[in-house]
Amino acid sequence: MSSVFSSLKKAGFLFSVLLPMSLSLSGCYKTTRIVEKNVAPAVVKDATVGDLVKQLNGNYEAIKSFNASVTIAASTGGGRTGKITDYTAFKGYILMRKPRDLRVILQVPAFGSVAMDMVSDGTNFKLIIPFQNKARVGTDEVKTPSKNSLENLRPGIFFDSILLRSVGADESVTLTESERTLPPDPKTHAILLEPDYDLVILGQPKSGHLKSGPEDGTLAASILTTRRVIHYSRETLLPYKQDIYDETGRVVTSVNYGRYQKYGEIEFPGEIDITRPFDEYALKITIVKLTPNPTLDDEQFKLEIPAGMTVQRMD
Repeated sequence: MSSVFSSLKKAGFLFSVLLPMSLSLSGCYKTTRIVEKNVAPAVVKDATVGDLVKQLNGNYEAIKSFNASVTIAASTGGGRTGKITDYTAFKGYILMRKPRDLRVILQVPAFGSVAMDMVSDGTNFKLIIPFQNKARVGTDEVKTPSKNSLENLRPGIFFDSILLRSVGADESVTLTESERTLPPDPKTHAILLEPDYDLVILGQPKSGHLKSGPEDGTLAASILTTRRVIHYSRETLLPYKQDIYDETGRVVTSVNYGRYQKYGEIEFPGEIDITRPFDEYALKITIVKLTPNPTLDDEQFKLEIPAGMTVQRMD
């Protein structure tokens, strides 16, 4: 028993000596660095998943058509090719009419003549390039990808990126919260850490992508895949980004929205940056002027290919 008490006394002695020593030494083995301070927005708004879905659906339904004067700049390339090529920005016009009518006209810089004219009815498209005396026709959905990135640009990219579609009757939604880091304030140099909402839109995959059950091989009808994620700023409750997924779960289109303006009662982004990571091309669309809900007739979505043009079929 005496040996036990002796051991406890020794342990107590060592503790009483080593603890103050470790505390005093700890100050010698640490450094403090100054970093940029993160600050939150002055106003942070709250919304429920129902609020955001109602807003999304309402904004989509409010626009039946539009006529926009724009500039469009394109770039191709990326990590896989090891280089990026930037193209001269073109002025032009975009006409849209629901359900899926589209016309995009781009003009030759400084001359104003037509550089490209494209129309689509949501299923098939026509495109003419007058200065090359070439035309292209094909389906809106790429079936055989081209090695030329911009040849994979189809009308649906404009429609799905510029207008944020409403939640479909066959889709489900869920809401998560996260935050994004904005560039430092030019005056205070503080980094703004902005909370956001991520509205995840889900749907059942096509039958070819349904997984089999673990034992009997039956299709798991309850499987849902992500179709889109819309990111909302909690400072404004406006979308600042949309990610569009394919059936395999890849983000095939990423769109950033900025510089919102009001056109009548409709709030619309003035800058729309589209990135297609797997096709390795990007488009920067700047809205110069926008007229919401004009009357657009069928003739405005018709395009005749001039005689003598070389026509390329693209599917």
